[in-house]
Amino acid sequence: MAKSGLMYSLMMKLNGNKQMKDVWKLNAIAPWEKSCGKHPTQKPLSVLTRLILASTKPDAWILDPFSGSSTTGIAANLANRRFLGIDQEEEFLLISKNRKLEIENPKIAATYRQKIGGFKDKKELELFLVQEPQTEYRTELNLTKKVTKV
Repeated sequence: MAKSGLMYSLMMKLNGNKQMKDVWKLNAIAPWEKSCGKHPTQKPLSVLTRLILASTKPDAWILDPFSGSSTTGIAANLANRRFLGIDQEEEFLLISKNRKLEIENPKIAATYRQKIGGFKDKKELELFLVQEPQTEYRTELNLTKKVTKV
């Protein structure tokens, strides 16, 4: 099955095996999501995780140029994606750094994956991540130099 088919299949599965709706009913931000501090416009981890799973492949890079407390980055890392966040507020960069350090502990990362809402049970996200086909990304640029003789 093609990757887009897997993403579509996952989104249907998360919606009770029905066509995905344009409105998702997910929990608000849980207190454990603010363990390293608060951001005034923080988004729920369940929303960002679903968006990332629906639109990216494992090990993909995700850029958030206004990262705030890096909920997108935490969701990306918990879903086996890479993340680059940018923010101009030092306070929020510190929260982001502490959140990243927190999930570098494998036990905490596993616990957080189990707590993310929008899945049938605590193991559904983990099982999906294990089943995702791995994609290799090329890191070099194939640039050719055009030489014109006169």
